Amino acid sequence: MLKGCGAVALPLMLSACSWSWFGLNSPPRAAVHPTGWLSVAPARDFAYVPASSGRVSPNRIENTAMTGIVLKNDINEAVRNGIVSRLQIAGFHLTEGKKILSGSIEDFTVDDARSPAFWTLKMRYVVTDATTRKVVFSTTKTVRQKSPKFTSNTIAIEDTVKLSVDALIGDPGFVKSVN
Repeated sequence: MLKGCGAVALPLMLSACSWSWFGLNSPPRAAVHPTGWLSVAPARDFAYVPASSGRVSPNRIENTAMTGIVLKNDINEAVRNGIVSRLQIAGFHLTEGKKILSGSIEDFTVDDARSPAFWTLKMRYVVTDATTRKVVFSTTKTVRQKSPKFTSNTIAIEDTVKLSVDALIGDPGFVKSVN
């Protein structure tokens, strides 16, 4: 008898998963980000401070487990491109030249002596009015990204930059400065 009930009850329970009036199977709402208008400065305007001070080469991220992670391109270029990508995905209009986003990469390290690895990015963001050349907004955001020890460096860098830009987008002062 239980077998017979199971044969009837199972299809009914599975069909209940599609009942939209329960609200259990409704699509997730997209995250709403504030948007604005700005231009992003070229990579040369995103100074990589550890390289400027001579601590590392321009294409190297400090690593606790070895001498460093070396990229084909310079760190400032990778970070700048990640910022542009994330701002576009978030809905910012990057063709307007009245406000310019630049900054400096104050610290970018990875601690992968143990698993998981922790990527840390300390980024100073600056928004400048293009006509007056005055700084209208400035902030420093520090983020820490946990990733598997043997992950792709490119993916870990992109994820870390994404977190940093998300912290910037969440700052009401930044949103106000680009609107």
